[in-house]
Amino acid sequence: MKNFFLIGLTGNLGSGKSTVRKMLESLGAHGIDADALARYALARGTAPWHSVVETFGWDVVKFNGEIDRVKLGTRVFATPDALGKLEAIVHPAVAALIQHTLRHTPESIVVIEAIKLIEAGLHLWCDAVWVVKCAPEVEIERVRHAREMSEADARARLAAQGSLDEKLRVANVVIDNSDAEKETRAQVQRAWDAIQPQTARDKRGWLSDYQDAPVAAPILASTESVQVEKEPRLEKIEARRATRKDLDALGAVLIKKEKRAEPFPHAELLKRFGKFGYRLALCDEKIIALAGWEAENLVATVRELWAESESMASLALPKLIALIEEEARALSCETILLLVEENAMAYVRENSRALGYQERNLSALHPTWRQVVKDRLQTGDQIWVKRLREQLVTSPI
Repeated sequence: MKNFFLIGLTGNLGSGKSTVRKMLESLGAHGIDADALARYALARGTAPWHSVVETFGWDVVKFNGEIDRVKLGTRVFATPDALGKLEAIVHPAVAALIQHTLRHTPESIVVIEAIKLIEAGLHLWCDAVWVVKCAPEVEIERVRHAREMSEADARARLAAQGSLDEKLRVANVVIDNSDAEKETRAQVQRAWDAIQPQTARDKRGWLSDYQDAPVAAPILASTESVQVEKEPRLEKIEARRATRKDLDALGAVLIKKEKRAEPFPHAELLKRFGKFGYRLALCDEKIIALAGWEAENLVATVRELWAESESMASLALPKLIALIEEEARALSCETILLLVEENAMAYVRENSRALGYQERNLSALHPTWRQVVKDRLQTGDQIWVKRLREQLVTSPI
């Protein structure tokens, strides 16, 4: 195993670490992107993947099995305790992958780009720590554009990174990336020219502690149980009535549906749960679609029709609506009225049409139906109608 000079490259989000790493690679260094390794470490079926799911729940998992990094990031960066739990899972896995990579590098100079270089303790094995900095307002603009965030969200994400002062205290080299690229490149070149590879510490002891197989290699990567699914299979989708046990999951979905910034107060969630007979479509125990419905005077009204995505809608909504129609027929309902909210996704309307529902104005409804829906209609709602019986077989109360 060849010894090498190891540069630990760190800095805040938006500072330009990747730019500096690529400059070093162009000069002959072997670059390691810790963020890319973190993605690999959290691949579906790995031990860290299971730990993240057990810790943060299935809500942070996409239907292709990947961790939803946006959801996970939104959750953990707002709570230091949650961030600490995530780092306790990810840091050891990434460190192990870095060690594995370093054992096989042929280059004499290696650079590790890691935003949490110091927090993960990786700087202790580096021969030099390089810190990239730039003006705070520049960082904010870069984060806003790169991650499509609002200014407030960008500021919050940067605040969660911690103080740059801690990084600067251990820095051997500081690169200011606030200005033009050529100025940054000139700083990198000067620091590169000053490197003395012969001063590299012997890392054989550190690296020999590591087994050759990466700890975070996919445990079940070749088995059928972890094959990536583009979308859930139809037979895996279950439609059923919501129960009190579903209350927390239902609340989380309603927050997502209504784009709320804050969780529902428990009392408000209970009130909504009691008002609507929520029906859920689930896949792998995760809610992928929902609707709330009630019956009055032989008229079934459906509100809050929602699906997680277009592909989910085409699979889940037919099962969900079929369940509601079956229950409505059992109550002798003459018709079902879908009250589709103004801001509902287009695929909700498309699926309503595909399931045999027709859009109608309030004035065009049967007088009895009109009276029922009038009290429930909100500004902007569209009314989609489907008759369950051709003839009125019973009289409304």
